[in-house]
Amino acid sequence: MFVEQQHIRSPPPLNYLDAASNSSENDSYVSGAFANSKNQGHYNVRRYENGSNPCRYLFRCIRKLWATQQTENINCEEDLSAYAKTTIRELAIYLIFVSILSIVVFGMVNPNMYTLTQGLKGVFVDAHMTDESNNKTGPSFTQLAHIDEFWQYMNDIAAPGFFTETWYNDDNVSDYGYILYENRLLGAIQMRQKKVRNNSCIVANDFKHEIKFCMNSYAPAFEEKNSFGPCENLDADNCTVEAFKYSPSTSLFGFRTTGKVGEYDQGGYIHTFASSQEEFKSQIAELKENLWITLGTRAIILDFTVYNANLNLFCQVQLLFEFPAVGGVVTSYKFRAVKLLRYVNIFDYFVLSCEILLALFVVYYTIEEMLEIKTMKSQYFGSVMNCLDLIVIILSYVCMAFNIYRQVQVNNLLDELLQTQNGQFSDFTFLCYWQYQFNNIISATIFLAWIKIFKYVSFNKTMTQLSQTLTKCARDISGFALMFFIIFFAFAQLGYLTFGIQIEGFRSFQYSVYTLFLVILGSFDFPALQQAHRVLGPIFFLAYVFFVFFVLMNMFLAIINDTYMEVKAELQKKQSRFALTDFVKQGYAKMRDRLAARHNRLADIRKVLSIADVNCDKVLDFEEWRTEMKSRGYAEEEIEQMFARYDTNGDRVLDEEEQRMLKQDLARQNEAIVREMNQLNMTAVNGRVAVIRDDNSVRKSSTSSSQNSKAQNVTMDEYYDLDRRVDSMESSVTLLLSKIDTVVSKLDACEKPQSSATHHKQ
Repeated sequence: MFVEQQHIRSPPPLNYLDAASNSSENDSYVSGAFANSKNQGHYNVRRYENGSNPCRYLFRCIRKLWATQQTENINCEEDLSAYAKTTIRELAIYLIFVSILSIVVFGMVNPNMYTLTQGLKGVFVDAHMTDESNNKTGPSFTQLAHIDEFWQYMNDIAAPGFFTETWYNDDNVSDYGYILYENRLLGAIQMRQKKVRNNSCIVANDFKHEIKFCMNSYAPAFEEKNSFGPCENLDADNCTVEAFKYSPSTSLFGFRTTGKVGEYDQGGYIHTFASSQEEFKSQIAELKENLWITLGTRAIILDFTVYNANLNLFCQVQLLFEFPAVGGVVTSYKFRAVKLLRYVNIFDYFVLSCEILLALFVVYYTIEEMLEIKTMKSQYFGSVMNCLDLIVIILSYVCMAFNIYRQVQVNNLLDELLQTQNGQFSDFTFLCYWQYQFNNIISATIFLAWIKIFKYVSFNKTMTQLSQTLTKCARDISGFALMFFIIFFAFAQLGYLTFGIQIEGFRSFQYSVYTLFLVILGSFDFPALQQAHRVLGPIFFLAYVFFVFFVLMNMFLAIINDTYMEVKAELQKKQSRFALTDFVKQGYAKMRDRLAARHNRLADIRKVLSIADVNCDKVLDFEEWRTEMKSRGYAEEEIEQMFARYDTNGDRVLDEEEQRMLKQDLARQNEAIVREMNQLNMTAVNGRVAVIRDDNSVRKSSTSSSQNSKAQNVTMDEYYDLDRRVDSMESSVTLLLSKIDTVVSKLDACEKPQSSATHHKQ
């Protein structure tokens, strides 16, 4: 039945053609959407079910947020489309997660950290002293070998390095306490000594009468804690010179300083320097005169912290001078540049927002893994990628908790440290150490997060070659590894025992292992081996290269290569279960088919407008519209709704103005469809590009995706010839259907008088 519309002339909505693109030709238009009778009934039932149990429907909607291959039990062989959509959805979400994690990680570091450490290293490590005997360049920090050179380093390098008091033109600097004019010293400079007591080792019986003292290498059990020098034989409370009395550790965290020779705990004989270069040098001279360094000295640790306001970076520096039991000086250093004040500028607050998003993502993936464990139970832990998921989540929670704890500690401790007077040492060891460890943990987290991408891209035979190769050759590599390490460690022990006295690379067993690994990579010092022993050196090197490099390494590569070729041959015979390009092509074909269907429907309606006016009165009544539309397979309800939408005055007739509005709407929608089709470049096949033409010259049959995959390429002439033939056939079928409809109408008219006459007789 015709539904009377409002008499207000307003542009009709255009959504019925959009809805028609997703419906079949037998669909009916109802309230701006097409639905056939079966779908209509299914929709009502589904709406009733959802209305009857809204909680279950809400739960299903929420569950879709965590839909994965494992939670939905999707089988690639049975439902390729669902598998592809789920995989691409998981990959897209995970790429967003990795991107946010990368922003957070790289937001905590600064490329200028290296520049800062290199600048400070150039002042305190790379600078050379002057040899007073010949006025030539002397040793640098790493080349110190005697106690005298330590004192000279403190006067010639450390003093002017700590206190920049003049410009390059010898003018005085207005503000003291800066290194390289830009790095502010936070608090004072502290020098700490670790000593061992006499008779901390046992002298051999043959030398007991000759050697009256014996001082072992450093260990907490052998540490000297008595006062000495000016405070000798005095209690610590009565000693006024802090550098000569033992100060126990006041730190609650018990950090240890690791050097090349030993490991040293907190506490010791501590001296805090003044805040000018002249006072620094005078204090160094006083310590040297009072023999602050003795035979029992095993380490001197120089600590200070600087802050660069230009970069908002802290740098905690530690210079370590070790005095081993064999004599001499062994030096090492640590520069820890960290960003303790995390949120200062706009970018820092952007990183803070990314941290909040990252926390939400971690919670999201936690729920996802819980659902997968609930679904798969013990089978979940049989997958390496699932275990990697758990590791990434656990490390993420550790980083989140650590970040909150670090931020609280920075806020508390930094205020206390900055409020200390210039004459006191500000210990930033705790903050810088744990910030450095936090950077290491989150670096490992982002590394594993990027490795996890293999879980989502290993969906075809090309991506699975690496994993299948390693899995298949795991047993062979395990057996080979046992044989390899037996020979390798045998050579490492031989090198350590034979050349450990003379060659630095073999000075201990672990260094011998490192050196032999470097030989495999092509880095070796053959002259040092030859100089260590003229016969055993070359023999050791040649034997190691022959057995390890030429034999064992080539066996390892042969195992990998043979397994890879075998896996590659198997994958070539096996059809890929899923290819991303195939899925993209299918989506492209579906989009193209939908656009073609919409274009065809527009062409049908435009043709109806051109030929439905049989009596040529420039007015299209409903019967003419209905007859022509029905001949093209449209349903009754759809025909009536489409007509009524443009029959604004409700007279069941489309006048010239109403037909013009309909044609304008059709033309506008046709242009939009043609524009979309051109954007998709749907006709570009093997370099043959067809131009999408407007009007009825464009006609493409809607075929299934399987038929599209088997379709042969055609030329433009063949395409347009087929298009003309289809138009001709449609015209013939339309004329035939019109005649049949006319005959049926006449038969109906003849039956009505006969039925009425029969009724009167009865």
